Amino acid sequence: MHQFTIEDLKKLLEDAPEVKKEDLGVNPSPQGENSEGWPIPAPLETLETNLPSWHTGIVPPAIEDFAIGLARQLAISPTAPAMVALGAISAILAHRGVEIYPNPNNPTHKEVPVLWVVLIGDPGSGKTPTLESATQPLWDIEDELAKENQRALEEYEAQLAKWAATPKGKRGEKPTPPPAQSLVEGDATPQALAIALTENLGVAVVLDELKGLLLSWSRDDRAEGRTLFLSSYYGQRHKVRRVVRGISYLERPQIVLLTGIQPGPWYELVAADAFSANRDTDGFLERITPILMEPKQPEKDPPPLDEKVLERYRDLIRGLWEGGVPTRLTPDSKAYKLWREVWYDSLTAARSKAESTPWKAYLSKKPGLVARLAGILAVAWGEVLITESAMSRAILLVETVLEPHIKVAWRIGGVANLGPAYRLAKYLKGKHQKGEGIRSFTRREVYTKGWGNIQNSKEADQALRALEVAGWVRYDPRTRCYLVNPRLGEVGMDEG
Repeated sequence: MHQFTIEDLKKLLEDAPEVKKEDLGVNPSPQGENSEGWPIPAPLETLETNLPSWHTGIVPPAIEDFAIGLARQLAISPTAPAMVALGAISAILAHRGVEIYPNPNNPTHKEVPVLWVVLIGDPGSGKTPTLESATQPLWDIEDELAKENQRALEEYEAQLAKWAATPKGKRGEKPTPPPAQSLVEGDATPQALAIALTENLGVAVVLDELKGLLLSWSRDDRAEGRTLFLSSYYGQRHKVRRVVRGISYLERPQIVLLTGIQPGPWYELVAADAFSANRDTDGFLERITPILMEPKQPEKDPPPLDEKVLERYRDLIRGLWEGGVPTRLTPDSKAYKLWREVWYDSLTAARSKAESTPWKAYLSKKPGLVARLAGILAVAWGEVLITESAMSRAILLVETVLEPHIKVAWRIGGVANLGPAYRLAKYLKGKHQKGEGIRSFTRREVYTKGWGNIQNSKEADQALRALEVAGWVRYDPRTRCYLVNPRLGEVGMDEG
């Protein structure tokens, strides 16, 4: 078992070859900014970043062996099955009503162990078998609950019939229907979830495709489903209006979301949510932990997934379900010190002018994500509080694995086609070098004047989203113009 100290964690982060602080959107030093708060623009080539490999020692061996074995069978990275497995554990903790209090100095700061893990990949990339395999232990439990519910219902009906047959003067209290226990839901409508969450603190919604859920929310009469999901991410009180039974009051609903989506629909989500010029969103995107499927060269005869490996994974999930788990998780002093550093750094960066608006939105939620993962990892490793090791693992997971996925996932929608961005960047830099630098402009100017040979609004949007991510331009909602980074002379660019 790895024990990460503060020094170990810092060394791991510094030595990780796949990710640098610059790649995570953090400037290495204050010297990289001038008085206006502009960062040195990133070369556009850096937008095409390889994803990091999975770091061993973060999750318990039962999960790691399962993730590595399944990944080899599917010819993918272990990151996807490992994160869905953590999502499965989060579902059990949510069902048990676990609460996480990361800040002992602020008892009002509460997190719930809810994760929204979304696998992004083309057909055949391994999304569905990853979801099916990693959530199978949850479905096994759900099957048992369904049988228990049926037995309880039959017993209730027998008691009700006996009660009804008894003369009124001799009847006792009328039998009440038994609660319907549920851990996994495949029906994501607000009415179905309201029924499940009335009788269960938390459930996992496991869907093969997120697209259908997003389309259902586009209807006016289904928009309530989106608000229910948003409330459930934080376990906030929510009311659901049901056609037959009136209003369901949910005191602290928790919905864990485990699903997949193809790049096309994800592009539409990102374009509409994260990179909108007039950004006015509800934070749905920032709640998602996106994992890009990374297909590898398949082996002709990969070794079989050992049944003992599967059994250990199932036993871990089963043990958490059947055994007692702490319902209140708090960090020890060393873990709190680590979390506090994350909180301070994230809040400082989120309030900096140097960061893009979408990244600021993520940074504002990063401390909560770290706390949630620290709680989940602590329980997975058999701990009763969040130790320094659990917090170190959570930070390592977020900063060296998940954040690169988040950034690249946003670029699937925002900067998938870099051609227009390169042309517009070359035009802007050329003007700067000639002493004719453009200070601000509108999106319409780009395609009506043909800057960089951009001829339509779609290409202009693609270019501007990419340049905003790279720090070349910044949108000013007050003037509805794009401001040009005055430090264009400090960035190199491949002219080819």
